[in-house]
Amino acid sequence: MPGMDRYAAESRRLQSMSMPFLNEELMKGTPRFRGQDLRDPRLRRSTLDPKAIVFESRLGGGSDGFVWKVRFGDEGPFALKVYWDQVPPHEPGSYYSMQRECQNAAVFQMMEASLDVDPVLVYEQPLGRKEAIENYFSFCEENCYPNLIPNSGKPVALPGAKFISTLPRLTKCYGWLKLRKDLWSSLPDDMQASHEDPNKVKKLMSSHLNCIGVVYELIEDGENDAAAIAELDRFLWQAGFAFTITPNLKDWKSGIMIDHAGIVHVRGYGWNEDDYLKRCVSDMLAKLDDQTNSQGDEPLGAK
Repeated sequence: MPGMDRYAAESRRLQSMSMPFLNEELMKGTPRFRGQDLRDPRLRRSTLDPKAIVFESRLGGGSDGFVWKVRFGDEGPFALKVYWDQVPPHEPGSYYSMQRECQNAAVFQMMEASLDVDPVLVYEQPLGRKEAIENYFSFCEENCYPNLIPNSGKPVALPGAKFISTLPRLTKCYGWLKLRKDLWSSLPDDMQASHEDPNKVKKLMSSHLNCIGVVYELIEDGENDAAAIAELDRFLWQAGFAFTITPNLKDWKSGIMIDHAGIVHVRGYGWNEDDYLKRCVSDMLAKLDDQTNSQGDEPLGAK
């Protein structure tokens, strides 16, 4: 019965949207990465002082939120992203972008912490949800390699498996912070957020709640590197992430992915097996290759 299927899907969505994703603990030191932490990823609070924020310029926005170049006193510059939806959206089937990005950032930090201790053993070519989940939880403390094979010598991967020892280059996240609700009215006109749909801006600016923003490393403009993009795509696949939309070069700078709303970890809302198995970054790389060839350069990956 299609009606019941839609009802069940919406119930699952609402349940997922209600999951907490912010940790009040300050982002100091290494995060925990036990199995429970990966099952329930929560981004830690930024150590930066929101009272010291200085807006320097607008970097632009999209369907999920708006981004500014900011400083906090003498620290920075950083990229501050503030989301249009400060509470779960009501539209059936929609995802909660702030929740997704905070969870992704928390997961990446836990995976980095895990790799700082030991290499992680994963399926080299995971072929479905079960193997994606196993790879994802390979990063938890309980599954670190020495715990799996005590008294082992040099790590040796079995056929069909591989060791991941380092995290690819990712945009660093400095945690979430709370911004006072009257902040937007004090900004000059040339610093205000904008969107082709004015209702998105109105919903954020007219809210009576203090809003949440997430602070990221500021990535400068630069040429995209096909090898770096392919490396990250391979890592995301082996770590259990799926692309929820077709990757676009506008979301990458200098070979670094700057927008993390288009990916979802295997435990997150919106993950599905079809998207996971469809490695659509190859289409983006082909376009990048075409752009390079049209400029008369050597084909990407030729060396």
